[in-house]
Amino acid sequence: MNGLQLPARLDIDQVVEHSFKDYHTKGFDYLCLHRSPEETIKLYFFDGDVSKLPEVVAPHDHRYDFETWVAAGASENIWFTRSETEGEIFNRFEYRTMLNGGDGFTFAGEEQLVERNRSRFEKGESYYMQADDLHTIRIVQPETLLILVQFEDVYPLGKPTSTFCKGNAPSLDGLYSKFTADEVISRLRKFEARTGIQFGATGSSVAA
Repeated sequence: MNGLQLPARLDIDQVVEHSFKDYHTKGFDYLCLHRSPEETIKLYFFDGDVSKLPEVVAPHDHRYDFETWVAAGASENIWFTRSETEGEIFNRFEYRTMLNGGDGFTFAGEEQLVERNRSRFEKGESYYMQADDLHTIRIVQPETLLILVQFEDVYPLGKPTSTFCKGNAPSLDGLYSKFTADEVISRLRKFEARTGIQFGATGSSVAA
C-alpha cells in the first residue's frame, strides 16, 4: 500500500477511548489508531454475513475528505449524484452524530439520486472521496479489513451531514458500544495476522 503511513506504535488507552463496536451498523467495528485535527487513521473490521447485507450503510456524505485503503478482502464503493430529472426517490435525513452530542437523524425532505459509478477495490487498492461526494460501500468478501485516512474537517462539527434512505432512518439502537483494552489488542493481532502490518503498543493496559 504505497503512500500509506501508519503509526508504528499505538497508545492502547487512546485507541480504546476513540474506538467503537458496531459503528453505524451491526458487525462493522472501528479502531481509531490516531486522531488529530489534521488527520485521523481508522481501521474497519467487518465480521457480518456479506450475503445478507448488500450495502453496509445508506448513501451519505461527510464533513471531511478521506482516502480508503483495502488492507484485506475486497469492497465496492458506490457513488451517487443528486438529480431533478432521473434516478430513484430517497428520503433525506440530516444527521448529527450522537458521539459528539448530536440527536441523530432528522427528516429533511425527498431527493432523487442516481448511481453514477460502482467500482471494486481489492487488497492494496484505494480511492479518494471529497466531503460532498455521496456514496455507500458494499463488502464483497468475508472479514474484509479497511483503513480510512480522514483529513481535516471541511465543514464545522455542528453542520449536519446527509443520509439518504428508501424508508425510515436507520436505527441507532445498540450501536457504538465500547471495546475493552484486551479486545482492542485482539483486533490488532487479527489485523496483523491478515495483513502482515505490525504495531507496537504502549499504555496502562499493556503488560510490561
